[in-house]
Amino acid sequence: EGFPITPCSNLTKVYSLIPLLANNKDKRGLALDGKLKHEDTNLASSTIIRNNTQKENLGIIVQYKVKVKIVVAMGGDLAVELPFTLTHPKPPPTSSPSQQLDQQNPDDQQATGVPIDHNLIQLDTNFDNAAHDDDFIFEEFARIRLKGHEGGPDDTEA
Repeated sequence: EGFPITPCSNLTKVYSLIPLLANNKDKRGLALDGKLKHEDTNLASSTIIRNNTQKENLGIIVQYKVKVKIVVAMGGDLAVELPFTLTHPKPPPTSSPSQQLDQQNPDDQQATGVPIDHNLIQLDTNFDNAAHDDDFIFEEFARIRLKGHEGGPDDTEA
């Protein structure tokens, strides 16, 4: 494998890290993106801190590092901790149900036979008395809010 390394020569080794939860379930103190019992749970992504003063504002900081130890001739050892960032790919974009309704053809909505009421504020279907009833209810709520209670002896019917 190229050992021992002679003076003025290089040794390059490439290792691939595969941080799967399946390989680390028996370890304690893991930070997870999800619950341990779910199959799609991953190791937590690294916390990216751009400014050291932000450390005080965060709750849990996730950082990963690899320790590399080299045994050097003449009885010395060299140990280095190399930090690395673990990130997960961005999930594919999913459209929300409201976006799906907006993208549907209006002719398709009419073909279903279900009436679509676009007026979400007006709850009463009787439009003749609706304006008068809304004003009366609004005044009643305003009166209750000013007095701080409902149904006291000072309340009079309007």
